[in-house]
Amino acid sequence: MNHINSTMLHIGKVAQYFFDNAVIEQVQDLTRVVHSPEKQAGPLVTKDRPWEHIPYFTCNTWNVIRDELGGEFKCWYEDWNVDPREVARTNNYSHQQMWYYYARSDDGLTWEKPELDYYEENGRKTNIVFGNPTSLCIHAATVLDDPLEADRERRFKMLFVHYPPDKPRRIEVAYSPNGIVWKTFKEKPQFGRLGPNLCDVLILTGDVEARIYRLTTRHPDMYNADFDDRRPRTSSFFAPSFPQDVGRTNKRRVFQSMSRDLIHWSQPQLILAPDDDEDNLDDGFYGMVPFRLGDLHVGLLNVIHQVSNRLDVRLVYSRDGWRWHHLSQRQPWLAPSPSDWDCCMVNVPNVPVPVGDELFVYYGGAKNHHDWWTEGLREGFGIPEALSMDEVSYGLGLAKLRKDGFVSIDAGPVREGILITRVLKTDGRNLVLNADCRNGGYIQVEVTDAQEQVLTGCARTQCDTFSGDNTQAMITWNGKADIAHNGHLRLRFFMRNASLYSFVFV
Repeated sequence: MNHINSTMLHIGKVAQYFFDNAVIEQVQDLTRVVHSPEKQAGPLVTKDRPWEHIPYFTCNTWNVIRDELGGEFKCWYEDWNVDPREVARTNNYSHQQMWYYYARSDDGLTWEKPELDYYEENGRKTNIVFGNPTSLCIHAATVLDDPLEADRERRFKMLFVHYPPDKPRRIEVAYSPNGIVWKTFKEKPQFGRLGPNLCDVLILTGDVEARIYRLTTRHPDMYNADFDDRRPRTSSFFAPSFPQDVGRTNKRRVFQSMSRDLIHWSQPQLILAPDDDEDNLDDGFYGMVPFRLGDLHVGLLNVIHQVSNRLDVRLVYSRDGWRWHHLSQRQPWLAPSPSDWDCCMVNVPNVPVPVGDELFVYYGGAKNHHDWWTEGLREGFGIPEALSMDEVSYGLGLAKLRKDGFVSIDAGPVREGILITRVLKTDGRNLVLNADCRNGGYIQVEVTDAQEQVLTGCARTQCDTFSGDNTQAMITWNGKADIAHNGHLRLRFFMRNASLYSFVFV
């Protein structure tokens, strides 16, 4: 299952998680729990400046990063100046204008929009930071605090869609020392035989281990299925789809391209697509942000449901970055909140931000639907958001999650649960847990060699019972943390009313 093999059991000093059963050999009276982040009061950033039109917090038109050097939080978000009346009249979006704003925060909770020197409107400085309303139309920018860049003057990178006047759109790259002053690369990116053109979802990450950049994106030919014009179809924003017909797959799906220099990219390859048996007829995969968690690739997958016209976020994972698996029976990990400011859509196009023992999961939200407000006049909808722009509102939200707290193995309060790992290879001699014990709960650990012989001094009866809540709990036996072993061992966890999120040898 999930392409597990023995090489994955050489864990060294890398934290191990429970998204799959890679390290688990035996369990009894335990269950796997997927944890969603807890939403905080919001929105944190929304429209409140006279020069703002539609601050477009959708996937992917915004980013939040915590500056690795200065510690401050930085946010870039798109302004979309589009008139649904023109869409209805012309049946296209050629009149649209898009540029980028900047906001900052010291604590990630309270945000300010600094007035910068880049662009003025009516004699007043604005927080526009890249692009402008008159000549530089940019869209779907993805920003990276580049872990692969040695030159601090180029530490921030931006990949974006440029719409030059009277020319085809193209992908370009810009760099900045601070995320405020941007310069565009002279050389334009090329994506295999596709040249400079991709679709309008671009999520850029840097893989430190492989020393490459990864881009999750859409393929420009993704919708070019062969349609039979003799068949009826509606005027919907969405085209017909063809279940079980791989030759005419046209749902939104996720592709991956890789590069070592941000200019020369591999041909985008499909990595994640809706399943005609497991996903609903109208589900599409809007975009995904991948990140590393120990040996795993974890993804936050933005899913669009065409009929309800809503977006939510699923949690997915992979062992190799190519073959992805869903958790929670494909149920949302983060969903809209009824009757709140994000009641119709939520999306996450950037990596969660570590803050102490928590992860700050920033998300975009909206009280309007995906395309009803832009397409409603053209398609003849008589709903409020199609008739009045006052019903359109996007914003930046925040949800919090325990550090590395995506998935846990849980024991209930009645029966004790037992987990025994496979034989693990490590040179670490201390064991650290991320775990939480509830009322009366506990975790005890016993260590054996590969032949199930309990190691001297590491029996269950000698373990100092853990009964707290700690993301870095050092396990000891009669007060001693050292585990004397020959490099191969097993762990036996005994648990009651507790959650085990991860373990690591140090």
